[in-house]
Amino acid sequence: MILYIHIPFCVSKCGYCAFNSSTNSFHLQDQYIDALLLDLKSQIKHQEFSSIYFGGGTPNTLHQRHYERIFALINQEAKIQKDCEITIECNPNLIQKDWCDCLSSLGVNRVSLGVQSFSNAKLDFLQRDHQKYDIFKSIEILKQSGIANLSIDLIYNTPLDSYKSLKEEFQNLSALDLSHLSAYALSLDEGSSFFKTPPRLPREDFSYFVRDELEYLGFVQYEVSSYFRREKSKHNLAYWRGEDYLGCGAGGVGCLDGVRSEGNKHISSYIQNPLKKQQEFLTPEQRKLEKLFLGLRCENGIPLDEIDSKKADILLKEQKCHLKQNFLIANDFFLADEIALFLS
Repeated sequence: MILYIHIPFCVSKCGYCAFNSSTNSFHLQDQYIDALLLDLKSQIKHQEFSSIYFGGGTPNTLHQRHYERIFALINQEAKIQKDCEITIECNPNLIQKDWCDCLSSLGVNRVSLGVQSFSNAKLDFLQRDHQKYDIFKSIEILKQSGIANLSIDLIYNTPLDSYKSLKEEFQNLSALDLSHLSAYALSLDEGSSFFKTPPRLPREDFSYFVRDELEYLGFVQYEVSSYFRREKSKHNLAYWRGEDYLGCGAGGVGCLDGVRSEGNKHISSYIQNPLKKQQEFLTPEQRKLEKLFLGLRCENGIPLDEIDSKKADILLKEQKCHLKQNFLIANDFFLADEIALFLS
């Protein structure tokens, strides 16, 4: 089983962000942890976790004492596998040595760092709070604390991007000992400030250029936005395989046996009733469609016996896909949605 824990607090809201987060609720953190522990206790009893993921929001806005309480409960009520991947998302400018030492001692062994760019001008455009200097400083601190499995996020297809600027940005990767990297094309999602006041995006899509540059630097694409040098994301691979997962926290989503549940997104409402969940009962057709789209976006692929054999033969003949141990796998993950639509 895998577990997602949502931490909805942020110092500021980035222009592209449509995730469930709040910039004016820090006074509620202690109450939020009390509610979160009730939520966790109701769900995790007797579970055995192969992955735990703290997402946000900005999880490193919480004090280390909050994480001590969270891990104490998890260790009391559930079992954490010896090789469990325990990931926490962090902002570079909020990384502190004593905090990292504490989280490492609690078992956190992977950090996903919200870098987004190595260009200060681009970071300002994205409305990030950190600068290039903070990135290198935070990675050094994390390694000193014994957290060596490091992943960073990057954003491209912004108005400031060009082939030259992206190439210059990626040169910074050679100086960093990273295990993993996620590269996302900028999207104007509803709920973000960019959606309300859209910037003018470049006409050219840099996706293939980004993929080629990253692979030249030793990062192998295994999902449309995910690249690994040493370690893939166990947590995300489980999602993409369609495995069950638990979700705790405000807006935290879980899915068990085709029933998707979500906690109240509003922090105050969640605190009042952390056990209240909105449920969605997925039909067999919906589950099959989700598995199709998720599987084709990554190296997992789709079992050959679950799709139309004639359509599969067409995709193989046109070299859009290949077979691996009776799984149909897209040759180009960027075309995965089109292939899934063809098969659905």
